[in-house]
Amino acid sequence: MNFQTLFMESKGQPIIYQGKELKMVDRINLPSSKISLKVSFVSTDSKWKQGIVFQTKGEFEINDQKLSTKIILWEDTAPKELHMLIKSKDKVLITYNVWETEDGTTHYWHNGGAMYVVEDNGIRTYNCNDGYADDDLNDLIFTIQYPALRSLP
Repeated sequence: MNFQTLFMESKGQPIIYQGKELKMVDRINLPSSKISLKVSFVSTDSKWKQGIVFQTKGEFEINDQKLSTKIILWEDTAPKELHMLIKSKDKVLITYNVWETEDGTTHYWHNGGAMYVVEDNGIRTYNCNDGYADDDLNDLIFTIQYPALRSLP
């Protein structure tokens, strides 16, 4: 399934596909300007390398290392589970999936790119589709565990 066309028609807003709300990007309202999250790679099932982008107006800290306002965690180099401190000036966390093709280019938001987010007991599970035009939503599955986050419209 080429979700790009549907997202273009919706002007980048979430779409409903087979009863699920699919997003290009997840914008989360943080309860405070400083928050710790646990990120876990659950599984990947793609011929391309999969990654997660985190972005905020502020900085990230992982293992006492301060990082910029935007980071990518790649499934082949990041720990399967990690704790991340977010220091956000606007209390908004943006996340989306990316993939790297054979030529080393990082891609996102086109062709089959989409994600379905399920929230349960303080854990957000992201079921992601990469740029390959299918609709299995299992190319990357990851979780974010947090204290009370809320998606922005």
